[in-house]
Amino acid sequence: MMALGVPVIEGEIDIVRTFMDPAGSPVAYHLDALHYWNECRGDRFAPAWTDLSLMDFPPRVIPMISVTDIVAEPLSSTYRFWGTKLTEIHGGDFSGKSPALVPPAALGIANTGGCGRLVAERAPHLEVKEFRNMNGILGRALVLRMPLSDDGETVNHGLNVYYFEPARSDQPMADFFQQVFDKLRERPPDTGKEKPRTP
Repeated sequence: MMALGVPVIEGEIDIVRTFMDPAGSPVAYHLDALHYWNECRGDRFAPAWTDLSLMDFPPRVIPMISVTDIVAEPLSSTYRFWGTKLTEIHGGDFSGKSPALVPPAALGIANTGGCGRLVAERAPHLEVKEFRNMNGILGRALVLRMPLSDDGETVNHGLNVYYFEPARSDQPMADFFQQVFDKLRERPPDTGKEKPRTP
């Protein structure tokens, strides 16, 4: 990943969100996960939850994975699996809970649109979130989301693989995101900003 510099976390923070083709991810284990997902699905649009195993992922990647159970109508989801590194970063275990509760949930920007896109598009996507302030980019979060279907027609699970990049390589990710979330909680509710989707 490209170096971000070391901007100071001060002033108002914006989150700029972009959805893009997952094959363009700069994260090697994202591409490995996408290849595994494609192998498991064969000629179907998505594999079933029972077709894959989290144990097939490298041990260092499993803590960065979550799996969602999705209901399409009305749209809702809960986490079936929540990796231990995600617990460290977000300050809690969200197994069995809605993505809407993941910090900074009160601002309405956590994972907004992820499950909806999986259900509507029935295809993987990569979401890039950039945390910015007047000093520049503070850090990034990249989430690879892949649909799963137990009946071969409806998306009823999502396999999500995360990558986090704080501006300072020597700063623990949990500390960085705690600072970001604290700043975000200081402002009124917001829906974030979303760039047009890359073709």
